[in-house]
Amino acid sequence: MSSPEVATGYVLACFHDEWEVALDSGEVFRCSVRARHFADMDSEQKLLAPGDRVEVVLLDDGSRVIEGMLPRETVLSRLRPRMKREVEQVIVANAEQLVAVASVASPKLNRRFLDRYLVVAEDAELRSVIVFNKIDLVPEEDWRPHSAAYEKAGYTVVPTCALDGRGVDELRTHIDGSFSVFTGQSGAGKSSLLNAIEPGLGIKVREVSEATNKGKHTTSNVTVFRLGQETLVADTPGFRELGFWRIHPDDLDQLFPDFMPYIPNCKFSVCSHSPEPDCAVKAAVEAGELDAERYDSYLRLLRDLRR
Repeated sequence: MSSPEVATGYVLACFHDEWEVALDSGEVFRCSVRARHFADMDSEQKLLAPGDRVEVVLLDDGSRVIEGMLPRETVLSRLRPRMKREVEQVIVANAEQLVAVASVASPKLNRRFLDRYLVVAEDAELRSVIVFNKIDLVPEEDWRPHSAAYEKAGYTVVPTCALDGRGVDELRTHIDGSFSVFTGQSGAGKSSLLNAIEPGLGIKVREVSEATNKGKHTTSNVTVFRLGQETLVADTPGFRELGFWRIHPDDLDQLFPDFMPYIPNCKFSVCSHSPEPDCAVKAAVEAGELDAERYDSYLRLLRDLRR
């Protein structure tokens, strides 16, 4: 009796006990998992995540079963919230870049949370694109200084308006041919932008709560979509918590690329850029060479990590 044919594909979405998988041939199936094939894996990696590359076999009854997972190229993770012990939650596997969507209004721009996303991406070794969405709601002089600060830090910034299409074509050029993870606060407009980039996706969109100025959750799970043959995007929920997974406080400054030219000039080889004298990073902030809000984000995140 011949062995069943093995096909490869990637996980689009995870459900309670099934995984939706897109085979490389283009076919999409709901699959179960043959658990014994994951017995030798590290406990932190036993759960499949969207974006995982998997091996699938066709059984005699016509069903498909995941028999194994290929090694992950990249892992975007967070600390699973509200757990009594530290547990990793893999958000997406094998992504190449993060698209951090921040609304300039409704909800208002939250640079602290944006910087947290960028740090997570740097730790995962993903390149980042920043999207300032809803530019139709405020004058350009309100959001342009923030955009300039991130551009000076070395990031690509794309101003957009999903309603009238401004910036949508430019954003499409940045995601073409790659696997991108769309992240950001709930209500920032991730799903609206994806619908504008690829009409017909039909991702559900909800309004921002007037009472709290926070977006109402529409994406409860991460879902990967294929936009053409070579382009993948993952639509993530609007995380209210994005805890760092195993980032050491002493390594945080390495995840701020705009700090890197100054760090070697600090007096102390291990410098937290906070109380130490002769700190080149602090001097750059005082001289206006480094953005003060980015530095403030760094200090806040450093305090969080030290708790």
